[in-house]
Amino acid sequence: MVRAIRAARIEVFSVTDHDTVDGLDGTRRAANVEGLTLIPGVELSAYWGTVEFHILGYFIDPANAALRAFLRDTRNARQARLHAMLSRLQTMGMRVPADEVLGRAPNGNVGRPHLARALVERGFVGSTDEAFDRYLGANKPAYVPRPDVTVADAIAVICEAGGIASLAHPGLHDRDEAIPDLMAAGLTAVEVYHPKHAFGRARRYRRIARQYGLLITGGSDFHGVDQGDHASAPGLPCLPEDDYERLLAAAKACGACVP
Repeated sequence: MVRAIRAARIEVFSVTDHDTVDGLDGTRRAANVEGLTLIPGVELSAYWGTVEFHILGYFIDPANAALRAFLRDTRNARQARLHAMLSRLQTMGMRVPADEVLGRAPNGNVGRPHLARALVERGFVGSTDEAFDRYLGANKPAYVPRPDVTVADAIAVICEAGGIASLAHPGLHDRDEAIPDLMAAGLTAVEVYHPKHAFGRARRYRRIARQYGLLITGGSDFHGVDQGDHASAPGLPCLPEDDYERLLAAAKACGACVP
């Protein structure tokens, strides 16, 4: 990933893995070798009522005790959920060993995509889409709701870790009415630039950021491969330098973890 970032001529980047910071130390070492600057980050899944949002945390301290405890609890909840889904599948004649699924998530943050791929490999379904459509999607036979983490909880732990909390890809939800509530919980930024924010969405969220006095974040949401909702390469799009400088100044002002 770091080599791809260097090839894209990007100098400053962030890694915001879902519900884990385990990859940051290795990424920082690789970035230092390449002369790049890594902004430590994380992406937390959380709920506003029944709506799932993703909250980005930038300039966090990955060693913060409250953040570590929060992520540990999230990991344990994910694993308990997996066992419940496996039990439901087994009653339908589809036995999948837990270790087989957990092995796909080395950091322990196992989710439905890992289980879907195991179902494909065992021949129970022809594709991961079929796994979700028939068994793992909401209200399907093997679906088990994830224990709720509220957006207020997610924002609070990011702030506790010294970070700046930003609402990820709001154009994928179109629930802008939630923004004042999120701001009341401590949200200070909104992701304007994202691969799915075409057709005027970036302009719309830049306008909303100005309206509410929010900082602007953005990036490629690169997951290593082209996966529809994510960019096919890092840096598509990039956060404009002026917006980054404002973000950096805010991070310094609040004593965040600035490289």
